[in-house]
Amino acid sequence: MATGSDPAVTGVTVILNTPDDWFAWLFIRQDVADCHGLWEYINPDVAKENLPELTESPEPQLTDYKARATKLSDLDAEDRKSYRWECDRWERRHSEYRTHVRAMADLNIDISMTIAVRHIHLIMDHETPYDRLVALKRFLCPIDATRRRELAPQASHKGQTR
Repeated sequence: MATGSDPAVTGVTVILNTPDDWFAWLFIRQDVADCHGLWEYINPDVAKENLPELTESPEPQLTDYKARATKLSDLDAEDRKSYRWECDRWERRHSEYRTHVRAMADLNIDISMTIAVRHIHLIMDHETPYDRLVALKRFLCPIDATRRRELAPQASHKGQTR
């Protein structure tokens, strides 16, 4: 029986503070996004124009089945059956879309709450999880951040005259 003090039950919170934290921090964000089927929409390693867009499918309309139809009784039996099937299908898709939108908002908050306060300025102007991840990656991914730190002194030395 598990108890509240069970040492095998732990929670992991990684705060993104330095480039050393990047991969563990990103792993947890990806894990959460994967659980909600969102990683494909926010993967910071993919160019924005190559990301799929989270979109809502249009609601079926009576006029999709018969021009100028305004009520279900305007359709014949076969079209009513098809229309109802499409509506049920749309309702499932719409529910899934709303769930994704809520999860995306929660992920956005999660990103904000798991970075060091000193890095908040990096994401202040970014409204989506993708844009926030890209901004953070730019400054805190070890590969990118280390390279920028290595180049910064060289750039400042070039400005000095001997």
